[in-house]
Amino acid sequence: MRIFYFLPLLILNSAFAKPCGLEGSIEDRIKECAQVKGNFALISTTEKGAEFYKDTKTKLIWGNRISTDFNHYGSQKACSDEVSEYPSLAGLKWRLPTIREYEEAASHGMKAALADMDHTYWSSTPVKTKRSRRNRRMMPAGVFLWDGFKEKTDTGDLKDGASVRCVARE
Repeated sequence: MRIFYFLPLLILNSAFAKPCGLEGSIEDRIKECAQVKGNFALISTTEKGAEFYKDTKTKLIWGNRISTDFNHYGSQKACSDEVSEYPSLAGLKWRLPTIREYEEAASHGMKAALADMDHTYWSSTPVKTKRSRRNRRMMPAGVFLWDGFKEKTDTGDLKDGASVRCVARE
C-alpha cells in the first residue's frame, strides 16, 4: 500500500527538471549540470525545463525550441539579440542556425541529445533563385528547413509556419 503513496511523488519529481547552470561561465555551467549526451554537454536547465546544450565538436550553443511557431520573418526576429524564453547566458548573440549547422549537429547526435527535435525548424539559409534580366536583386522565394524527425533538409515558403531553435557562439 505504501508504494501507491510513493509513486505519485516520484512521477511529480521527474516531471520537473531540477534547474542547473543558471550562473557563471559556460564551462562553470557545464560542470554544475554534469550531463553529457554524446557530443552535447548540458549548459543550463531552467525552472520551466528548457535545456541548452553545447556541441563539443563545433562549440555551437543550441537553445531550446521556442514554444511558438513563426513564419520566416518572425523566426529571425525571435532569435535576435534577446530571446525572451532563453536564460541570460552572458554575452551570447542568438541567431537562426544555417542548414549546414543543422546537418553537422545531426551527425554529432543532436536528435538524441536535444529535446523537441520532432519538429520542422527554420534555418537562415535561403533557397537560391534564378535572377531575371529585369530584376537583378530578387528576394529568395524559400528557405531551407530542417526536418528534425527525419533528420533531413527540406524547403519551405517564407510565409509557412515552422518551429524555431536559436544558436550562439561562445
